[in-house]
Amino acid sequence: MSAPAADVFAPETLRQAVDRILRVPDAHRTFAKDAAFAEGTWAIGPDLLEALLDHGLPHRGEGGERRFERTDLHNISTYLRLPSPYFQALTRKALAMDAAARQGEPHRHELELRAECAGPGHEGACAFTPVPGLERHGEPGSLRETSPGVFTVGARLPSDTHVFDADRSALLSLVADWELYVLPDGVIEDEGFSRATRLANCLIPTRLLLREAERRGIRARHGAGLLVAPPFTTLHHWVEFDIEGAWVPADPVLLTAFTRWGMTEPAAWPYNRSVAGAVWHLLTWPPEVFFPVVHDHGRQAPLHISAR
Repeated sequence: MSAPAADVFAPETLRQAVDRILRVPDAHRTFAKDAAFAEGTWAIGPDLLEALLDHGLPHRGEGGERRFERTDLHNISTYLRLPSPYFQALTRKALAMDAAARQGEPHRHELELRAECAGPGHEGACAFTPVPGLERHGEPGSLRETSPGVFTVGARLPSDTHVFDADRSALLSLVADWELYVLPDGVIEDEGFSRATRLANCLIPTRLLLREAERRGIRARHGAGLLVAPPFTTLHHWVEFDIEGAWVPADPVLLTAFTRWGMTEPAAWPYNRSVAGAVWHLLTWPPEVFFPVVHDHGRQAPLHISAR
């Protein structure tokens, strides 16, 4: 599935797409992906790729040997709203979240987690152990290991319509205009970069909001778990506020992205609304960017997660 022909996009739009990724210093790029990856994974077809190259898309090599940075391709694809599997999954998530909120009913997903060996260094066969949150926050009795390293679990997400009060909204507004962006490894935890460029992953604004919440005397905690967007599900970070004894999740950067991409209505989903219908809490205060969901002999196991 490839993108529409390049002439669908105005030159100014393509220039903006490239200028946006050029905010990332070239030193943080690893040129390892080819044109087939751009088309097959990110729906950037040959004509569109050539047009982006004309506007300065970073690359190495020439002709069939051209190589690109994977995060550049990802971010350009979402900026242009191309029909990649990732973008379509996020669209389904946003629509499901909106529908559940309108109906006032929770929505349920069945997740399958496929863990791989954590690598050499342990004796004997792999011993896979899910984090306690999978059972604690899953539907009662739904967590099962169907084969070694393969787990299924039911996740129930509420249809929360909570809009935060003035104090919490003022806090969330600090990052509400930041753009959700997949950062390369070199700046993946660099708050200074995000402040300067207004480009951020889910982790950086979460840490900033938690620090500022403490300064303002607002009780908050770091929530981590999964952004459930069938058929794909990804690790995610967000902030949670204590509201009358219940922890209510907020993610202004995600909600702003949903509306910017045309997935939700801004009036219905302002930045200061809860995202309880989009995220599934598994861990609190994780120290890692890519936190463990399944361990193998105590080490984080590589994981593929699907949902329906």
